[in-house]
Amino acid sequence: MAMSKKLYNLMDWAEIEAVTYSEEDHPKAVLGAHPVRGGQTLVTAYLPEAKKVELKLKGEKNAIPMELADEEGYFAILAKNREPFEYTFLVTGEEGEKKEIHDPYAFPGVITKRDVQKFNAGVHYRAYEILGAHPMKLGGVSGVHFAVWAPNAMRVSVVGDFNGWDGRLHQMERLWESGIFELFVPEAQAGQRYKFEIKLRSGICLVKADPYAAEVEAEGDGASVVADLTDFAFTDDEWIEHRDKVQGRKLPVAVLEADLSEKLSEKDGKKSFDPKKAAAEIVSEAERYGFTHVSVSNVFDAAESFYSPASVYGGARGLMVFINELHKKKLGVILEYNAARFPNTSSGLAQYDGSCLYEDADPKRSSYPEGDNRYFNLGRSEVRNFLIANALYLVSVFHADGLKVTNMARILYLDYGKQSGEWTPNMYGGNENLDAMDFFRDLNTVLRKMSSDVLTVADDESAFPNVTADQQEEGMGFTFKLNAGWNRDVLGYLRYDPLSRSNHYNELCFPMLYQYNESFILPLSSGTSGTGLKGIFEQMAGDYDEKFSGLRSLLSYFFFHPGKKLLFPGEAIGEKVDERLLLCEKDLLKLYRSEAALFELDDEGEGFEWINNISANENIIVFARKSSKKNDILVCLANFQSVPRKEYKIGVPAAGKYTEIFNSDEEKYGGFGFTNPKALLSVKDECDGREDSIRVKVAPMGVSLFRFSPAK
Repeated sequence: MAMSKKLYNLMDWAEIEAVTYSEEDHPKAVLGAHPVRGGQTLVTAYLPEAKKVELKLKGEKNAIPMELADEEGYFAILAKNREPFEYTFLVTGEEGEKKEIHDPYAFPGVITKRDVQKFNAGVHYRAYEILGAHPMKLGGVSGVHFAVWAPNAMRVSVVGDFNGWDGRLHQMERLWESGIFELFVPEAQAGQRYKFEIKLRSGICLVKADPYAAEVEAEGDGASVVADLTDFAFTDDEWIEHRDKVQGRKLPVAVLEADLSEKLSEKDGKKSFDPKKAAAEIVSEAERYGFTHVSVSNVFDAAESFYSPASVYGGARGLMVFINELHKKKLGVILEYNAARFPNTSSGLAQYDGSCLYEDADPKRSSYPEGDNRYFNLGRSEVRNFLIANALYLVSVFHADGLKVTNMARILYLDYGKQSGEWTPNMYGGNENLDAMDFFRDLNTVLRKMSSDVLTVADDESAFPNVTADQQEEGMGFTFKLNAGWNRDVLGYLRYDPLSRSNHYNELCFPMLYQYNESFILPLSSGTSGTGLKGIFEQMAGDYDEKFSGLRSLLSYFFFHPGKKLLFPGEAIGEKVDERLLLCEKDLLKLYRSEAALFELDDEGEGFEWINNISANENIIVFARKSSKKNDILVCLANFQSVPRKEYKIGVPAAGKYTEIFNSDEEKYGGFGFTNPKALLSVKDECDGREDSIRVKVAPMGVSLFRFSPAK
């Protein structure tokens, strides 16, 4: 009885009440082992479902019964040994079942004060290494370290398969004033589901998924899953070491747009994904045509987790296997990256700790124009940290070679998709999102510092300036920007009937007016029309043959125009795959990669020369492409009218021989064979403002490419 009285006097009943009411944010202050006067240690545990608890000291044979200090399940004992010492609890449940567990409050914290300071300042770029769920060993005991940022919570608990989803059992420790909560849970392990139970000061409890979760359950309500990715070994060292030789602004970049949903197989109503099989199929397609990179979209589902690949594709491990297989075949991988929005779901980022944590408190800033989504608050340091760390995670953990940032226009313009009165201007009264501009500068600066050869691609349909300019020049530092304007102008022009295109000729020439404003990638993909090349084919003017000729001429013009390339692979035209189109695309890709004049000076005016951009009546356009070598010159002639011309005179950049190395009207591509099989020697005959000229055969709806050789 005396011991019970002594224990009673040692109890901090206010803190005990906070624990039993699940309102404690510093549980380590009252739970676990604490030295007291007299060389003894007070050991306490809160196990509300236990009928009996015994303390078992390491090295001792017999366990010591603990006293029930509070009927809610608060047990305590005074041990003779002075802390620290190792111990476990022997727990007997209501049904008499027994188990031995480690005390989660006996383990030291993992996150340091320096980690916290960096995170709150927005510069802990590997925050995914401290936040989330990480299997590890502490003091020789296996378990999982959990951590989450929820600064406005009264209390946070981790709940999951390891504790019966009981928020009373694993109340987490708040770290200083950071808003980060952490707890090491012994006996928890990889593969178990979990969430965070967040109690608000109002008494309401929210159950949220882990923003940094590496895995998400395949079925159910989207619970996070503890994952151990450390045992996966990439075998792509050779690729990573040499990828700077295959991706850059002066190199040929041809990106295959891959849709992994097409690689899903279904059996008994369940979908499955074989990453090695999918990789083999995509590699075969890429090698057949000659692509340098593969762009993969919709792998990270924001409704699940920004750090977890969709479970339908095999989760994190499935994506790692997929990327590793592509790297072994010398193919770069560009992953889609989302810094714009997150869904407004009960278990997601919205109102994460009962406050506007990841979104802006101003509803005019946080509301998204499409669907029930929210914008990120890019002005908040911890949110920027979350997103920049996410980008670095894709590059470091998954070995992504590039990131394609989606929905850029929605982020950069505060009024995107909104009516007057529905948006809040910036501090200068404008519609530019100044926080987003700063964020993207920081994003690209960090990525360049960590991996200088990683590509970043801005998917921006607007004309926002300086997207690919260096940060020192007040640019955002992206490697490339998708040239949505090229699609809009050129495809818009080709939708008109060939006989009436003359009035829209300027639309064909217009893209060169802004070509050197940014470093562009030309997209001709599923995003262009919603259904890839087949969709573009159906939008072409004319009958089937005219559409087919028009598509060949579009593809040819696409490859000869300045800018890197992103496109959907050749596909069914009409009711079957037309092998002639596939051959045309394959030959164009091979030509593009082998001719430096078609890629080396994409971003420099010296790499392009207009020859004829005034023949609106004929719908003919002629230009030259050049590399850094003096006489490396190619001349492109494109005829977008269904009229053949036998001896069409064009001016040439220099006197010499011009050999046709490609013609979209070749019979093997489905054309009429209206080509120039013999080399053409220029003559002194002024044309297009040049002293020398040649006369060529021009195919209807045909595109030709000539290589220059100096006259002997």
